[in-house]
Amino acid sequence: MRRRAAGPGRPGRAAIAAAAGAGRPGRRPGAPSVARPCGCRAEGRAEGRGGGGPAGPLGRLPLGALGAAGAVLGPALDEIHARANVLAYNPQRGGLVWQGLREAPNLGDDPTPFVLAQTSLAVPVLLAAFYAVDGGLYLLLCEGAEGRERRRREAGPELLSEVVMRLGVLGVLLEISAVLYENYTSYSQMRLVLAGLAVGTFWFFERPKAQGWGALRSLGLAVFAGVAAPLIETLLIDPGALWQYPRPDVAHPLTGALADGFPSWVPFCYFFYHPFLFSLARWLQDRKDGIEDEGGRGGLGAPLEGGRGLDAG
Repeated sequence: MRRRAAGPGRPGRAAIAAAAGAGRPGRRPGAPSVARPCGCRAEGRAEGRGGGGPAGPLGRLPLGALGAAGAVLGPALDEIHARANVLAYNPQRGGLVWQGLREAPNLGDDPTPFVLAQTSLAVPVLLAAFYAVDGGLYLLLCEGAEGRERRRREAGPELLSEVVMRLGVLGVLLEISAVLYENYTSYSQMRLVLAGLAVGTFWFFERPKAQGWGALRSLGLAVFAGVAAPLIETLLIDPGALWQYPRPDVAHPLTGALADGFPSWVPFCYFFYHPFLFSLARWLQDRKDGIEDEGGRGGLGAPLEGGRGLDAG
């Protein structure tokens, strides 16, 4: 049989293939089809979750995990001060108080009650909000995306051991303040001791993590939270009567009532939280971004949810 030559009204096979290739976006006419590796799809999904989604920058932050940590760890740390009666919760407004009896100092007297533990139903909620807001502000305003990448490149991802160590140091610092309070140390002496501890621990832990403006912003956030948090407490103490400080020396900022105020050394205790809270926020952010440590500092591992580690091809 003789093959018909392609005439003007009948396109040849090469022309048909070229037209089909030209109809596909992003391909040159006649260019061979190239299969896309799976990693690119995962990367695209990861970029889509962190990019221009409806949540914006807040959607990339581990706010839920920070809040959950605050609801669990916060009441345990708060118990250090509550047990020392630094603050007293109101049983009529959700307070939970467990008391014990100790022997009277004089023979024949009735046993004297003392607080074994106390907390409030509002404590997990309030501390969850504190962890989420404070940790989120640090990740968004202090470290930022560029500072985060530089930290991962120079110091490696945040280690869980770092978070645990800072948590232990925070517990020790809170215990020191509780012991000083129980022994009726003057507030002026407490402020000097706690201020020195606050500055020393912040410098020791945070100096390797941030430099320049990032370090100043982190310090500024810690100072701001240390001042603002007790003031917010006083706004809750007066109308809500959830708790009160038995021995305040700073009056309520609005009413001027000393009974609704707080001890002047409490801001240093809020400052104590920030080396731990910043480390927790960094670790949770690294996990959310799919960056893990593999056997030591600087190892960047596989992603958790389809992202890519920094050492991935």
